[in-house]
Amino acid sequence: MEECASTVTTASGASSQDDPASRLPTEICGRIIDHVAAGLDLGYRNLVGNQDLLALQSCALVCRDWYFHTWYHLRRRVTLRDRNDVRSLSRTLRERPRLRGVVQQVVISGHTPRQRSLMQHLGTFAAMLAGKLPELLMITIQDAEWTIGLMRVEDFGYLAAFHLVHTLTIFEVTVSSIAQLARLISALPALRELYCYNVACSQKHPVSPVSLPLNSASLEVLEVRWVAPAVEDLLVRVSQASRLRKLYFGVDGEGTSSSAGSRTQALLDASAASVEVLVLWIAPASSVDSHTVDST
Repeated sequence: MEECASTVTTASGASSQDDPASRLPTEICGRIIDHVAAGLDLGYRNLVGNQDLLALQSCALVCRDWYFHTWYHLRRRVTLRDRNDVRSLSRTLRERPRLRGVVQQVVISGHTPRQRSLMQHLGTFAAMLAGKLPELLMITIQDAEWTIGLMRVEDFGYLAAFHLVHTLTIFEVTVSSIAQLARLISALPALRELYCYNVACSQKHPVSPVSLPLNSASLEVLEVRWVAPAVEDLLVRVSQASRLRKLYFGVDGEGTSSSAGSRTQALLDASAASVEVLVLWIAPASSVDSHTVDST
């Protein structure tokens, strides 16, 4: 097939093919990128396939100017899989001080996605980055196994420096002791939303409620989906120490047992005086029937 190209001759006799391609001013391109970034909702736990995120990643590949403008938006959410990631972020913050005011969410996970692996860097994150992320709003811990000894008691104190963090999400995590979880929740002074999904606990012996630190007076939203009994017992105490407005919890076939039912009832009783919105999540494969839901 022969290639055909139309050529328009200008008044000066030069071909329009020789004219430089028209480009939008850099300032306009920057505003467009900012507009796309404004639609990126960091509240979603999994942003894979998110159209706004894909658009930003594509913008970063256009040219050098677009890359540097997009670079900061893409770092509003930072994932840390090990201590090297924490050290790298700390070094980047020193080299690019502007980034300190950009990071809004930190995801701390095990090194293998979608598998619970040792989380050895939560303490490193707290100690190295305390006071260096002044605009941090959300912390997510996921795909992790949190064993005893991986975080020093003094490291929990560093978390208090993240005074704007209002949301803590714990997803697919196994904790070794309830005290760890209680210290984490209590260490964040501005915590308003707590989401716990599939949280297991290795500790089998009963926990003395008196020994657990609780500082959750600001908590307003609590979501509890398929957590270990010891974790649910802790969240009952958290509810008693706060004034929840929204309560979400999951129900599956095990919810029909007397022990699970009593914990669910305790959670409802603890928050009944203040809750305005109550949402029940029922697992698709659950054997819970409508009569059980009504009684709950």
